Amino acid sequence: MTTPETTKVVADQAGYWRRIAIVWGARAFRWYWISVVTQALALGMQFLVIGWLVLEITGSSAQLGLVISLYGIPNVSILLVAGVVADRFQRRYVLMTTQAAVAGIVAALAFLTVTDLVLVWHVYAAAVLLGVTQGVNMPARTTMIGDLVEEHSILDGVALNSAAMQAGSIFGPLLAGAVIEVWGLATSLFVIVGCYFVSVVCVAKIGRTRQSDYTAKRSVFSDFVEGLTYVRNSPLLLTIIIVVVTFGAFGMAHNHIVPAMAKDVMGTGAAGVGLLFLGSGIGAFIGSLILPMIQNASVYRSLLFSLVIFTLILTLFAWASSFWVSWVLFLFVGLVGKGLVWPLATTVVQLETPIDVRGRVMGVLHITPAVHYLGAYPLALAAGQWDWGFAITGSAMISLFVTVWFAVARRGAPTISRQAAG
Repeated sequence: MTTPETTKVVADQAGYWRRIAIVWGARAFRWYWISVVTQALALGMQFLVIGWLVLEITGSSAQLGLVISLYGIPNVSILLVAGVVADRFQRRYVLMTTQAAVAGIVAALAFLTVTDLVLVWHVYAAAVLLGVTQGVNMPARTTMIGDLVEEHSILDGVALNSAAMQAGSIFGPLLAGAVIEVWGLATSLFVIVGCYFVSVVCVAKIGRTRQSDYTAKRSVFSDFVEGLTYVRNSPLLLTIIIVVVTFGAFGMAHNHIVPAMAKDVMGTGAAGVGLLFLGSGIGAFIGSLILPMIQNASVYRSLLFSLVIFTLILTLFAWASSFWVSWVLFLFVGLVGKGLVWPLATTVVQLETPIDVRGRVMGVLHITPAVHYLGAYPLALAAGQWDWGFAITGSAMISLFVTVWFAVARRGAPTISRQAAG
């Protein structure tokens, strides 16, 4: 017997798959999606491999944190200019150029490793160059979703983009750990190069998008200031960027020094670290599947709720010493943090920003995934001074405090009922 509840569930399921089918039906978006998968696979391998390389050269978790920070400093510094680049130039060309450059940098590091000439300063230099090129890449890559799908499908496009990123991050660390154990670090670096090459080819297959050609009427500085001014004058955008950047700087600071934590607390090797990142990737992938269930009118509320839940789960992870308990908790850290918080923030910003200034605003938002590289070094130092539990818990509480105060408690904060209209 069919009940009203059953009919509603069937209708919701049909609506979910209909939303996905609309986005997936675009040929250009499919090529974009494949390019994101291969780029994410390379990224998932990249930080684990480089981190393990640093640990083999120096044996120091502080040095690992320093390398991640050396990546983060130019990454953050270039992002606002990268937003201007994303608005001024065809974004597909920006992606192809930057990904080809990254492949060349990693290839050079691979050559030094296979010839046994690699020194820690080589890794420092590679980290800085990667920070610059991938900083230019990020705003163009995310903003390009709006060039490929209609406005009402942006959340669904972001969800599929997030699923692609997480699919790559699921298998990237796992593949990196296995390749390191069997064939060594040099081979894993060459595999990363191959992934970036495939990604460049896929972007080239996208063809011309709906992005209009830019006619230069003002200076780069004027464009840059216009983007910052737009954010400052929008209470909702300013609130989202403040709380999400804090989430990146403190809540996600642990992400790239997990190899050191796993080695110190759990006594695990590269394969075990790969399994931890596999759990985070699976969680993030599940989160991306949840996204199309959320209506545009509920995105802001869902973002704030996810930020609070994330900090609580991260605190539990900080104090877990059993590998498999840590693995389960890290899965939920990935589900809420990478699977929900970041895609929801990306969606609100794209819905609330006109297309002609969207790249610059996205450049500001992309400070979020960049600043957690900067937080890695102080977090590693704090863990060395006290221990990992206290260090990660302190970071989580800072993120929680800023979220609750700036987004809810302070005078002038947008009310939770204020939603992105879409």
